[in-house]
Amino acid sequence: MTVSGAQRDLDAVHAGLVRWLRASRPDADGVRVGPLRRPSAGYSSETLLVDVVWTESGAERAEAMVARLPPAGGGIFPNYDLTRQARVQAALTTTAIPVAAPIAVELDETWIGAPFFLMRAVTGTVIPESYLIDGPLPNAAPDAQRRVQQDFVHLLADLHRLDWEGLGLGGLTPAAERGLAHDVTRARDYAAWAADGDVPSVLVDALDWCAEHRPDPEPPPALLWGDARIGNIVYGTVAHGATAGELAPRAVLDWEMASIGPAETDLAWFLSLHDLAVERNRADLPGFAPHDDVIAEYAARLGRDVRDYRWFEVFGLVRSDSIFLRIRRMLAAAGLDEPWLRGPSPGQQRIDELIGGPK
Repeated sequence: MTVSGAQRDLDAVHAGLVRWLRASRPDADGVRVGPLRRPSAGYSSETLLVDVVWTESGAERAEAMVARLPPAGGGIFPNYDLTRQARVQAALTTTAIPVAAPIAVELDETWIGAPFFLMRAVTGTVIPESYLIDGPLPNAAPDAQRRVQQDFVHLLADLHRLDWEGLGLGGLTPAAERGLAHDVTRARDYAAWAADGDVPSVLVDALDWCAEHRPDPEPPPALLWGDARIGNIVYGTVAHGATAGELAPRAVLDWEMASIGPAETDLAWFLSLHDLAVERNRADLPGFAPHDDVIAEYAARLGRDVRDYRWFEVFGLVRSDSIFLRIRRMLAAAGLDEPWLRGPSPGQQRIDELIGGPK
């Protein structure tokens, strides 16, 4: 979602995609593109669903695609790297981590007025961010809820066990830029940009705390998803067996924040945001395992202990709250004034609890 109010002309985008598809598929005849559809709102990008039909070697073919474009009116990142996402997804198609297969990245903005990333569409259900109270999970049986949580934890650990160097993904974070000192510096820079220089003191203090209390030694590097959330997965329905009718991961989405760093970064991002939602709603899903059990299960699947979780929780909350600062400024610029947009956020309150306690 672009809360600045800017909207792309979908007719112009449609016409440009038709030209691009015809130019990129010279052996295809009669390329036709159905109406473009916006599946949902988001802050980080614009997503369009595209149905394409063409004739090749005398046979009619069809493919459902997804086009991702930078936000039309500014988003939550200073720069939107489509190539990074495509590179990660292409590499992961050779692994057991389910992703949407990339088709192409086009950086020439003359086709549709912006760069774009095309991938194959994966049909299924996307669980909403408010999954504790909305979507399919609240009404699911506790055993089914537990399997969704367990599948997520296992998928995350399996991602972190991948040979990212063998996959050719070391360039996501070059060796000279790896390490938590660099991560803290990047987090400072992002917070300053997101808040337009007016960073809340609790985040400034937390970043200072992170710089002073960096884990030593640091956990080993892994391929990081960057936005590890249940709502960033397309789920399909199990067709057969004892779990028929339940949800199972079909594609992991949103790799724009992918990098190389300690696996704890992703784990703390997921768990800290989930814990804030539980606190806000005053209850977890009955089938979900509690916080400490999730960490133990993740560690068992990863094959090593989780290290310095408190540090990574503080760091993850700083990063997520910095993004919230950016969203808050965008909403304010669009004229929205709601109580939840004013004052300390739940994330800031949790940070204050964590760094105000025993060091």
